Amino acid sequence: MQGRAVLGRVPRFECLFCELCCYFEDPVEMPTVFPKEKRLLEELAEERGVSLEFEPLLVFRDGEGRCAVALYRWVIRGFCPFFDRGTRRCTIHGSKPLACRMYPLLLEVNTGRLMVSGKCEWVRRMGRRLIERLNAQPQLIPRVFPAEFDAARAAFLEAASALEYAEKHGLKRVDSVEGCSEVYDFDDYVTRFG
Repeated sequence: MQGRAVLGRVPRFECLFCELCCYFEDPVEMPTVFPKEKRLLEELAEERGVSLEFEPLLVFRDGEGRCAVALYRWVIRGFCPFFDRGTRRCTIHGSKPLACRMYPLLLEVNTGRLMVSGKCEWVRRMGRRLIERLNAQPQLIPRVFPAEFDAARAAFLEAASALEYAEKHGLKRVDSVEGCSEVYDFDDYVTRFG
């Protein structure tokens, strides 16, 4: 009971449908997606006649020169092609990648650091006090952002699994797929080469 008193009441995140999370200018803001999410997005895009662009972001190379892409940057310039500006809703809401589901939480994959986006209108309305409180009491993050935290945890575990596999199997991290003899999605690489 005493722990609850220390934590006190906290607001619970509620999307304001402001559309800011679905509009991109800076590549750093653009969502990152895992290979299976990329393939699903490509299927959904094909059904809708939409073209998508992805760039390898987290790449590993084995001793044979084969590369495995564990994470892609989904390159979006302007509004997401799945965002309906009329309704201000995502047209693939049930199939959104983890990066979209965790927003306004942002995960730094390499470090596991979890941040809150200042771009989010709800976060801005809550003000600096909320961010300061979350920094001081990170255990509040799952209470303020329950569904988003679950998505962030799933993304962290997926990334950690890839990093662990790469280390265990001697794959080296590289900056790009240039010079790779073959390029695979990470899950496909694991299936093919164990």
